[in-house]
Amino acid sequence: MHFPNIKIPQKLKENKTTFIKTGIFSAIGACWGVILIGTFVTFN
Repeated sequence: MHFPNIKIPQKLKENKTTFIKTGIFSAIGACWGVILIGTFVTFN
């Protein structure tokens, strides 16, 4: 009876960490994209 109660929070915690990691990487990628696009626009 205790095993399903333990497995559900672990799955939520794993999904939360993957969601946070993808959010951080997408934010970093967006910042680098803005920097690179701005650099190429100013040089042109």
